[in-house]
Amino acid sequence: MKTVKISDATNRAIADAAILEFRRTGRRLPDGDWLIDLADDTYERLQSHRLPGETDDDAILRALHAHAGRPNN
Repeated sequence: MKTVKISDATNRAIADAAILEFRRTGRRLPDGDWLIDLADDTYERLQSHRLPGETDDDAILRALHAHAGRPNN
């Protein structure tokens, strides 16, 4: 199991994109960010799609935009 750190905005974007009921399983930090546990294979897929210099937030938001057919901001 691997852990990624994402912003509250990214966590909300994931919840908004969920097709089924979204259950928050992460741990919210005092600064508002979230620590999210990912299965090893999910983490490896995220790493394989990450562009140079991208944060966890960047990679996840880019994937959400691409899945929804929206351009990246």
